[in-house]
Amino acid sequence: MRLKILLRFPKPALLPWGYPEWLRGLAYTAMARGLPRVAQQLHEEGWSHPEGRRYKPLTYSWLHGLRPDRLGLWAEETATWWVSSPIPAVVEALALGLLLEPEVRLGPHPVMVERIEVEPVPALGEAVTFTTLSPITISTGERRADGKLMKRYLSPEEPAFARALTENLRRKAAAFYGREMEGEIEIHPHPPYRSKLVRVHNTDIRGWLLSFTVSGDPELIRLGYEAGFGEHTASGFGMVEVMRKPARKADPSSPQRSQVKEISKTHPATEFQGSREEGRTIHRRIPHPLSSC
Repeated sequence: MRLKILLRFPKPALLPWGYPEWLRGLAYTAMARGLPRVAQQLHEEGWSHPEGRRYKPLTYSWLHGLRPDRLGLWAEETATWWVSSPIPAVVEALALGLLLEPEVRLGPHPVMVERIEVEPVPALGEAVTFTTLSPITISTGERRADGKLMKRYLSPEEPAFARALTENLRRKAAAFYGREMEGEIEIHPHPPYRSKLVRVHNTDIRGWLLSFTVSGDPELIRLGYEAGFGEHTASGFGMVEVMRKPARKADPSSPQRSQVKEISKTHPATEFQGSREEGRTIHRRIPHPLSSC
Protein backbone atom coordinates (compact mmCIF):
# COMPACT_ATOMS: atom_id res chain seq x y z
CA MET A 1 0.00 0.00 0.00
CA ARG A 2 1.42 3.37 -1.02
CA LEU A 3 0.60 7.00 -0.22
CA LYS A 4 1.48 10.10 -2.20
CA ILE A 5 1.51 13.07 0.19
CA LEU A 6 1.59 16.73 -0.79
CA LEU A 7 3.29 18.91 1.82
CA ARG A 8 2.91 22.70 1.81
CA PHE A 9 5.49 24.97 3.43
CA PRO A 10 3.89 28.23 4.67
CA LYS A 11 7.20 30.01 4.06
CA PRO A 12 10.42 29.02 2.25
CA ALA A 13 12.54 26.64 4.32
CA LEU A 14 16.22 25.82 3.84
CA LEU A 15 16.64 22.12 4.61
CA PRO A 16 20.03 20.61 5.44
CA TRP A 17 21.41 17.80 3.29
CA GLY A 18 20.63 15.39 6.12
CA TYR A 19 16.93 16.33 6.29
CA PRO A 20 15.72 12.74 5.47
CA GLU A 21 16.23 11.91 9.16
CA TRP A 22 13.54 14.52 9.92
CA LEU A 23 11.12 12.61 7.67
CA ARG A 24 11.60 9.57 9.89
CA GLY A 25 10.60 11.59 12.94
CA LEU A 26 7.58 13.03 11.14
CA ALA A 27 6.44 9.55 10.07
CA TYR A 28 6.78 7.88 13.47
CA THR A 29 5.12 10.78 15.28
CA ALA A 30 2.12 10.63 12.94
CA MET A 31 1.85 6.83 13.19
CA ALA A 32 1.95 6.97 16.99
CA ARG A 33 -0.94 9.43 16.88
CA GLY A 34 -2.90 7.34 14.36
CA LEU A 35 -2.49 3.73 15.53
CA PRO A 36 -0.22 3.61 18.59
CA ARG A 37 0.25 -0.15 18.81
CA VAL A 38 1.24 -0.42 15.16
CA ALA A 39 3.72 2.42 15.61
CA GLN A 40 5.18 0.76 18.70
CA GLN A 41 5.71 -2.56 16.95
CA LEU A 42 7.30 -0.87 13.95
CA HIS A 43 9.59 1.36 16.01
CA GLU A 44 10.59 -0.94 18.86
CA GLU A 45 10.11 -4.50 17.63
CA GLY A 46 9.87 -4.87 13.87
CA TRP A 47 8.96 -8.17 12.19
CA SER A 48 11.18 -11.16 12.98
CA HIS A 49 12.96 -13.40 10.48
CA PRO A 50 13.01 -17.08 11.58
CA GLU A 51 16.75 -16.72 12.21
CA GLY A 52 16.09 -13.85 14.62
CA ARG A 53 16.91 -10.73 12.60
CA ARG A 54 14.20 -8.06 12.61
CA TYR A 55 12.94 -6.01 9.67
CA LYS A 56 10.66 -2.98 9.47
CA PRO A 57 8.03 -3.01 6.69
CA LEU A 58 8.31 0.66 5.77
CA THR A 59 10.00 2.69 3.08
CA TYR A 60 9.65 6.29 2.00
CA SER A 61 11.04 8.66 -0.57
CA TRP A 62 13.04 11.78 -0.10
CA LEU A 63 11.13 14.97 -0.82
CA HIS A 64 10.65 15.78 -4.48
CA GLY A 65 10.30 19.37 -5.62
CA LEU A 66 13.18 20.89 -3.62
CA ARG A 67 15.61 23.43 -5.09
CA PRO A 68 19.33 22.72 -4.55
CA ASP A 69 21.50 25.45 -3.06
CA ARG A 70 25.12 25.45 -1.95
CA LEU A 71 23.89 25.56 1.67
CA GLY A 72 21.24 22.85 1.37
CA LEU A 73 17.84 22.38 -0.27
CA TRP A 74 15.08 24.98 -0.48
CA ALA A 75 11.49 23.90 0.09
CA GLU A 76 9.34 26.53 -1.61
CA GLU A 77 5.56 26.18 -1.47
CA THR A 78 5.07 22.41 -1.95
CA ALA A 79 6.98 19.13 -1.97
CA THR A 80 5.86 15.56 -2.68
CA TRP A 81 6.52 12.59 -0.39
CA TRP A 82 5.78 8.90 -1.03
CA VAL A 83 5.40 6.32 1.75
CA SER A 84 4.87 2.57 1.27
CA SER A 85 4.53 -0.70 3.18
CA PRO A 86 3.48 -4.28 2.39
CA ILE A 87 1.58 -4.22 5.71
CA PRO A 88 -1.55 -2.04 5.17
CA ALA A 89 -1.89 -1.18 8.88
CA VAL A 90 1.48 0.62 8.79
CA VAL A 91 0.38 2.97 6.01
CA GLU A 92 -3.07 3.40 7.56
CA ALA A 93 -1.44 4.42 10.85
CA LEU A 94 0.48 7.17 9.07
CA ALA A 95 -2.50 8.35 7.03
CA LEU A 96 -4.77 8.47 10.07
CA GLY A 97 -2.20 10.37 12.12
CA LEU A 98 -1.79 12.97 9.38
CA LEU A 99 -5.55 13.32 8.93
CA LEU A 100 -6.02 13.88 12.65
CA GLU A 101 -3.32 16.54 12.78
CA PRO A 102 -2.31 17.84 9.33
CA GLU A 103 -0.21 20.66 10.78
CA VAL A 104 3.13 18.92 11.39
CA ARG A 105 6.80 19.81 11.70
CA LEU A 106 9.75 18.78 9.59
CA GLY A 107 12.59 19.42 11.99
CA PRO A 108 12.06 23.05 13.09
CA HIS A 109 9.89 23.93 10.08
CA PRO A 110 6.06 24.00 10.18
CA VAL A 111 4.46 22.06 7.33
CA MET A 112 0.84 21.54 6.28
CA VAL A 113 -0.27 18.16 4.91
CA GLU A 114 -2.38 19.44 2.05
CA ARG A 115 -3.36 16.25 0.25
CA ILE A 116 -3.05 12.48 0.64
CA GLU A 117 -3.54 10.14 -2.30
CA VAL A 118 -3.67 6.35 -2.11
CA GLU A 119 -1.83 5.17 -5.20
CA PRO A 120 -3.00 2.08 -7.08
CA VAL A 121 -0.50 -0.74 -7.45
CA PRO A 122 0.94 -0.67 -10.99
CA ALA A 123 1.00 -3.75 -13.19
CA LEU A 124 4.05 -5.72 -12.09
CA GLY A 125 4.82 -8.70 -14.31
CA GLU A 126 7.86 -10.95 -14.50
CA ALA A 127 10.19 -8.14 -15.58
CA VAL A 128 9.98 -4.55 -14.31
CA THR A 129 12.37 -1.62 -14.58
CA PHE A 130 12.44 0.57 -11.49
CA THR A 131 14.04 3.91 -10.70
CA THR A 132 14.85 5.09 -7.19
CA LEU A 133 12.86 7.65 -5.20
CA SER A 134 15.45 7.40 -2.41
CA PRO A 135 18.95 5.86 -2.52
CA ILE A 136 19.43 2.11 -2.22
CA THR A 137 22.00 0.92 0.30
CA ILE A 138 23.27 -2.62 0.85
CA SER A 139 26.37 -3.82 2.65
CA THR A 140 28.52 -6.83 3.33
CA GLY A 141 30.80 -7.83 6.19
CA GLU A 142 34.53 -8.18 5.58
CA ARG A 143 37.37 -9.27 7.83
CA ARG A 144 40.16 -6.79 8.38
CA ALA A 145 43.79 -7.79 8.76
CA ASP A 146 43.39 -7.72 12.55
CA GLY A 147 40.48 -10.18 12.33
CA LYS A 148 37.73 -7.68 13.15
CA LEU A 149 34.58 -7.67 11.04
CA MET A 150 33.85 -4.38 9.26
CA LYS A 151 30.87 -3.23 7.20
CA ARG A 152 31.45 -2.25 3.58
CA TYR A 153 28.76 -0.65 1.44
CA LEU A 154 28.46 -2.26 -1.97
CA SER A 155 28.39 -0.42 -5.30
CA PRO A 156 26.02 -1.28 -8.19
CA GLU A 157 29.14 -1.96 -10.25
CA GLU A 158 29.88 -5.02 -8.09
CA PRO A 159 28.09 -8.34 -8.80
CA ALA A 160 27.65 -8.74 -5.04
CA PHE A 161 25.33 -5.68 -5.02
CA ALA A 162 22.53 -7.46 -6.91
CA ARG A 163 23.07 -10.73 -5.03
CA ALA A 164 22.87 -8.99 -1.65
CA LEU A 165 19.68 -7.14 -2.64
CA THR A 166 18.07 -10.42 -3.71
CA GLU A 167 18.98 -12.19 -0.46
CA ASN A 168 17.80 -9.20 1.60
CA LEU A 169 14.43 -9.27 -0.16
CA ARG A 170 13.99 -13.00 0.49
CA ARG A 171 14.70 -12.51 4.21
CA LYS A 172 12.14 -9.69 4.34
CA ALA A 173 9.54 -11.97 2.76
CA ALA A 174 10.13 -14.58 5.47
CA ALA A 175 9.86 -11.93 8.20
CA PHE A 176 6.73 -10.18 6.90
CA TYR A 177 4.79 -13.19 5.62
CA GLY A 178 6.12 -15.92 7.91
CA ARG A 179 7.24 -18.16 5.06
CA GLU A 180 10.08 -18.56 2.62
CA MET A 181 9.24 -17.66 -0.97
CA GLU A 182 10.35 -20.32 -3.43
CA GLY A 183 10.51 -18.03 -6.46
CA GLU A 184 13.71 -16.50 -7.82
CA ILE A 185 14.54 -13.02 -9.06
CA GLU A 186 17.47 -11.43 -10.89
CA ILE A 187 18.46 -7.79 -10.51
CA HIS A 188 20.32 -5.95 -13.27
CA PRO A 189 21.48 -2.37 -12.43
CA HIS A 190 21.68 0.16 -15.27
CA PRO A 191 24.31 2.93 -15.27
CA PRO A 192 24.77 5.78 -14.61
CA TYR A 193 24.81 5.51 -10.81
CA ARG A 194 24.76 8.48 -8.42
CA SER A 195 26.33 8.01 -5.00
CA LYS A 196 24.81 9.65 -1.89
CA LEU A 197 26.41 9.75 1.55
CA VAL A 198 23.85 10.42 4.29
CA ARG A 199 24.28 10.68 8.06
CA VAL A 200 21.57 8.82 10.02
CA HIS A 201 21.80 8.57 13.83
CA ASN A 202 25.43 9.74 13.67
CA THR A 203 26.31 7.02 11.16
CA ASP A 204 27.33 7.70 7.56
CA ILE A 205 25.38 5.51 5.11
CA ARG A 206 26.36 5.17 1.44
CA GLY A 207 23.46 4.77 -0.99
CA TRP A 208 22.90 4.90 -4.73
CA LEU A 209 20.38 6.50 -7.05
CA LEU A 210 19.92 4.36 -10.13
CA SER A 211 17.56 2.43 -12.35
CA PHE A 212 17.51 -1.36 -12.51
CA THR A 213 15.50 -4.22 -13.96
CA VAL A 214 14.08 -7.00 -11.78
CA SER A 215 12.93 -10.22 -13.43
CA GLY A 216 11.45 -13.38 -11.97
CA ASP A 217 8.84 -14.07 -9.29
CA PRO A 218 6.14 -11.33 -9.44
CA GLU A 219 5.39 -11.77 -5.72
CA LEU A 220 8.97 -10.94 -4.74
CA ILE A 221 9.04 -8.06 -7.22
CA ARG A 222 5.91 -6.60 -5.65
CA LEU A 223 7.43 -6.96 -2.18
CA GLY A 224 10.44 -4.92 -3.31
CA TYR A 225 8.10 -2.26 -4.70
CA GLU A 226 6.08 -2.06 -1.47
CA ALA A 227 8.77 -2.66 1.18
CA GLY A 228 11.77 -1.11 -0.56
CA PHE A 229 15.03 -2.65 -1.77
CA GLY A 230 18.07 -3.02 0.45
CA GLU A 231 18.84 -1.94 4.00
CA HIS A 232 17.66 0.97 6.18
CA THR A 233 14.36 1.30 4.31
CA ALA A 234 12.60 2.54 7.47
CA SER A 235 15.13 5.40 7.56
CA GLY A 236 14.30 6.60 4.05
CA PHE A 237 16.30 4.32 1.75
CA GLY A 238 15.38 1.93 -1.03
CA MET A 239 12.07 3.31 -2.31
CA VAL A 240 11.41 2.86 -6.03
CA GLU A 241 8.82 3.58 -8.67
CA VAL A 242 8.16 1.92 -12.00
CA MET A 243 10.22 3.67 -14.65
CA ARG A 244 7.92 5.70 -16.82
CA LYS A 245 7.79 5.30 -20.57
CA PRO A 246 8.19 8.43 -22.72
CA ALA A 247 5.12 10.60 -22.23
CA ARG A 248 2.42 10.60 -24.89
CA LYS A 249 -0.18 13.26 -25.49
CA ALA A 250 -2.97 12.82 -22.96
CA ASP A 251 -6.48 11.93 -24.10
CA PRO A 252 -8.78 14.46 -22.37
CA SER A 253 -11.61 11.92 -22.42
CA SER A 254 -9.63 9.24 -20.54
CA PRO A 255 -10.25 8.69 -16.80
CA GLN A 256 -7.82 10.01 -14.23
CA ARG A 257 -5.09 7.60 -13.02
CA SER A 258 -6.26 7.72 -9.41
CA GLN A 259 -8.61 9.53 -7.09
CA VAL A 260 -7.45 12.20 -4.68
CA LYS A 261 -8.83 13.04 -1.26
CA GLU A 262 -8.39 16.60 0.01
CA ILE A 263 -7.77 16.98 3.74
CA SER A 264 -10.05 19.33 5.62
CA LYS A 265 -8.08 22.03 7.42
CA THR A 266 -10.97 22.81 9.76
CA HIS A 267 -12.14 19.43 11.11
CA PRO A 268 -9.40 16.87 10.43
CA ALA A 269 -10.61 14.54 13.19
CA THR A 270 -13.87 13.89 11.35
CA GLU A 271 -12.29 13.55 7.93
CA PHE A 272 -12.10 10.39 5.91
CA GLN A 273 -9.43 7.72 6.01
CA GLY A 274 -8.50 6.33 2.60
CA SER A 275 -7.54 2.73 2.00
CA ARG A 276 -6.86 0.78 -1.15
CA GLU A 277 -8.69 -2.12 -2.75
CA GLU A 278 -7.41 -3.16 -6.17
CA GLY A 279 -6.33 0.36 -7.02
CA ARG A 280 -9.50 2.13 -5.92
CA THR A 281 -9.59 4.84 -3.30
CA ILE A 282 -12.37 4.15 -0.82
CA HIS A 283 -13.32 6.26 2.18
CA ARG A 284 -14.81 5.50 5.54
CA ARG A 285 -15.83 7.84 8.32
CA ILE A 286 -13.41 8.00 11.26
CA PRO A 287 -15.13 7.90 14.66
CA HIS A 288 -14.44 10.87 16.92
CA PRO A 289 -12.92 10.71 19.43
CA LEU A 290 -10.66 7.88 18.26
CA SER A 291 -9.81 4.84 20.29
CA SER A 292 -6.35 3.29 20.15
CA CYS A 293 -5.84 0.44 17.72
